[in-house]
Amino acid sequence: MRKHKLLLLFYILIVIAVGVIGYVSVLYWQGGASNYEPPKQPAVSPQERVQSDLQNLSQAVDAYFIKNMEYPQKLELLIPEFIDRVGNDPLSGKTYLYNLDETGGIGRYRISVPDPKLYNAKELYIEDGKLFQK
Repeated sequence: MRKHKLLLLFYILIVIAVGVIGYVSVLYWQGGASNYEPPKQPAVSPQERVQSDLQNLSQAVDAYFIKNMEYPQKLELLIPEFIDRVGNDPLSGKTYLYNLDETGGIGRYRISVPDPKLYNAKELYIEDGKLFQK
């Protein structure tokens, strides 16, 4: 009788072990790179994206100035140390406009969209870190 109980317990443990091994195997096979689905990014309006782009570019220009004690002559000089890429205006597809004014010994810069009318504005730019939409 005692032998039967031990044998029954042994079979139960084997069934549990087989179940756990099977479950882990299924999880392992499903976990491959082909089954990975990256998290979905929330939809961002072109207006939000252009404002974010202008702010990121402005911060990169400011960082460049802090390191080099002068503003970059063009935005492409920010790559790769300060930004990964310059990017384009989301609605027109054109590159952002960058103007540098160094008259009077005081440097000022302006980064703007090529066609502000697409954003229902006369002007849409960031100048010295401040965003303007008129």
